[in-house]
Amino acid sequence: MNIRIAFLTLSLLASAAAAQDLALVGATVHDGTGGPVMADAVILVEDERITCVGSRMDCATTEQFETLDLSGRHVAPGLVDGHVHYAQTGWLDGRPDSRIGTDHYDYDALQAALRENPQRWNRAYLCSGITAVYDVGGLPWTVADLTESGEEMPGPHRRAAGPLITHYEPVFSLLSANGESTFLPMDSDAAAASSVAALAEMGAKAVKVWYLDPPEDRREALDARVMLIGRLAEEAGLPLLVHATELRNAKVALRAGAHMLVHSVEDEPVDAEFLELMRESETFYAPTLIVSMNWRQAVASARLRVPAPPLDDPNDCVDAETRRVIREAESLIGGSPSSEAVAETFSGLARLGARHAVLEANLRRVVEAGLPVVTSTDAGNPLTLHGPSIYAEMEAMEAAGLSPSEILVMSTRNGAASMGRLDDFGTLESGKLADLIVLEADPSESASAYRSITHVMRAGVLAPVSKLSAP
Repeated sequence: MNIRIAFLTLSLLASAAAAQDLALVGATVHDGTGGPVMADAVILVEDERITCVGSRMDCATTEQFETLDLSGRHVAPGLVDGHVHYAQTGWLDGRPDSRIGTDHYDYDALQAALRENPQRWNRAYLCSGITAVYDVGGLPWTVADLTESGEEMPGPHRRAAGPLITHYEPVFSLLSANGESTFLPMDSDAAAASSVAALAEMGAKAVKVWYLDPPEDRREALDARVMLIGRLAEEAGLPLLVHATELRNAKVALRAGAHMLVHSVEDEPVDAEFLELMRESETFYAPTLIVSMNWRQAVASARLRVPAPPLDDPNDCVDAETRRVIREAESLIGGSPSSEAVAETFSGLARLGARHAVLEANLRRVVEAGLPVVTSTDAGNPLTLHGPSIYAEMEAMEAAGLSPSEILVMSTRNGAASMGRLDDFGTLESGKLADLIVLEADPSESASAYRSITHVMRAGVLAPVSKLSAP
């Protein structure tokens, strides 16, 4: 079997032209299981899969293998981003509900372009070392299989939830394009049932409820409807994902059987009841620590008529079109900034700082309780960029008090488990797909090590990130 080796650099391999199978030799391996690292290890890859991980004695190489000397490097599983949106761009043009730039951008044309070119995001993720993503909400087109890039290597593994079910009706028209909406209704039991059925029919791989804090006079009815949606999702064989950032609403989601809470609880400390409900439901917790600050910075740039902050993109993974629209920040609103805009910007930052402290404390409580956390960025939201935003997210998790070794498992094994794909990827073990990253720095020492990724392998195809960077 010929292994497909794309873009090998001379620093790693002198000649790959005649390679049949591949032996990665000499690196320190972090296998994603949470176990001890393996120094001077060997990984054998045949076609798309790993056939051995261990010592030089455990994984003996023969003439059939082309040897790649990775001495001094580190190898880890490919990263998993547990919360992304292919129907969003990383800027305000993909969020007309912000009401900024709506007369400047053509949302219908944007969505048609994104649908035609998923490689725009596929490449950015691979370039950043991300080999799997969970798309937890978007227009109906996002449920299609978008993994094939048409180039030298397939795109990241992807699971997609499709349109979100919500009671918050004002967004239905704001996030609609080409006659389709990002949202489905739950204004009655019949509507909720119809929405779940519609998701199953269109091929969605999950049911997501966008459960913004309900009006007090509707809480009891809407809580019961979330429970109904949970039962219907289970009957359809689809995991239930819930956006519920208030403690009481998150508990409703857990009682409904939520497979994943796609954001942190942010209004108050999680309590023993929450943790026990999470344990009973075997729920994954997605912190998304950086997205709110990024949103605030994007909006502030437009309202204050100042350039957006420099992009945090160490490997130049962000495409030219995304860079172009972000450079327009200061021209989206005419005139001089109002005193009200300035005051709101600073008061908003103060509120955000207080809320972030709650996010960090709640993340620590979940981890201390031994419950599963999935590294998640909410990529696609303004200034939370597809691909490289995962670096800042992991560093924020470390700043919140998590160890680099914990973050590694949350960014690999746990992400794969949340997608129901742990049998295929997420750890470096014999029989699994050969999805991995090569780093110069030690990811067990600091979360910032992921900025030193030099190569990514997806299904046995190895490429330097320099060949995957934006043209």
